[in-house]
Amino acid sequence: MPTYIYETIPAKGKKAKRFEIRQLMMDVALTKHPETGEPVRRIITGGAEPFLRELTIERPTPPPPKKSRFDKKPRPPEGRPTHYDHGDDHEH
Repeated sequence: MPTYIYETIPAKGKKAKRFEIRQLMMDVALTKHPETGEPVRRIITGGAEPFLRELTIERPTPPPPKKSRFDKKPRPPEGRPTHYDHGDDHEH
């Protein structure tokens, strides 16, 4: 369940107050503070940026791609039999 940030819409000369509330994504945005009844608006943020401005988040280097088991294997040099070779030079 996501956490949303709301801000009160203050009367002239007053400061806005921010608060967080957990809601389902399908819930309608609040229009009033759940405790005080003050009018509020939902604040759209870029993730944790407003609270963690000084934190640098680095992504790890992705691992190299794995080789597929379907990749072609190098062929042995010509004239050298492989374990699949059942040529005439072998006795049965």
